[in-house]
Amino acid sequence: MKDKQISAQQYPGIAPPSGWVPAIGPNLMPMAVYDNVKKNWVGLPIQALIEALVQAEQLSPLGKIDSRNAVTLTVPSGAAVGAYATRKYIEVPADEVWYLSQVQLVTPAQAGGIVVANFRLSPWKDSAATPDADGLPFWAANQGQAAGGTYTAQCSAVASGLFAVGDVIGAPLRLPPSSKLALVAEVTTAALTADCTATLTPFGWKGKRLVQ
Repeated sequence: MKDKQISAQQYPGIAPPSGWVPAIGPNLMPMAVYDNVKKNWVGLPIQALIEALVQAEQLSPLGKIDSRNAVTLTVPSGAAVGAYATRKYIEVPADEVWYLSQVQLVTPAQAGGIVVANFRLSPWKDSAATPDADGLPFWAANQGQAAGGTYTAQCSAVASGLFAVGDVIGAPLRLPPSSKLALVAEVTTAALTADCTATLTPFGWKGKRLVQ
């Protein structure tokens, strides 16, 4: 069978009949169920197939996402207190789908002022009164301190206590084609006396794209 991308809008959902569907093992799923009353097969909703394809995408790595995909944002000396207007982007190519297991943010040490940073995800729609076009930020508050620091957004299941509350989402982060991670920065306490850089590094893999 040739690979084929399937869109959620391609077919309307068909509600399966009520009743018992026998278990068929962890690696298989039913495509239809038999209606004993109408004496015919009834297809499961297309959404069920899409969910299975998303799982299959993750199990077919086509490449690594790592430091080669990192971006660095330099906030120049003299930058005043407040949000820094310039952003740096990591963008998923139009023909790829990415699954991220971690995203690492490194913030600089104090140089007059303190630079704090965050990253926004375009698939996560911003719920603010005035939504940001780059999506919702991963952390509720920007990250950073006088000594600088390394902050990890953990996008997979981990043992309790290994990461701070708020740093874990518990599942690989799926980024569809053309998704963006936007590295954003803010100057706090005072104007900068030297250039300061923040770096955003994603870790994960390129999946085998099966779903639009």
